[in-house]
Amino acid sequence: MYVLMTYDVRAKRTEKFKKLLRKYLEHIQYSVFSGDLSEANLIHLRRAVSRMLLPGERVTEVTAANRKNVHVTHFVKNETGKGEAKRVEDNSHATDYRVL
Repeated sequence: MYVLMTYDVRAKRTEKFKKLLRKYLEHIQYSVFSGDLSEANLIHLRRAVSRMLLPGERVTEVTAANRKNVHVTHFVKNETGKGEAKRVEDNSHATDYRVL
């Protein structure tokens, strides 16, 4: 499965995320990483990301089995910072237009 991940975290925490994502994916540009992962490795990466996130931070995952199947998911923590990160599906890429 092809995976594209980006992160938007506090500046002092970027190295932690960069180090984690480099274990699984190729570092493309600043906070952008991509590559092919097995389903098992993707699950491990998702769990590691979930443990690292703090409230107000976000990791975005784009996965594709092929060019016709693209899924975009944002990982976000609740305000307390406790528990698993919530996975929020983003289907805005599926429309032909965006409302500004």
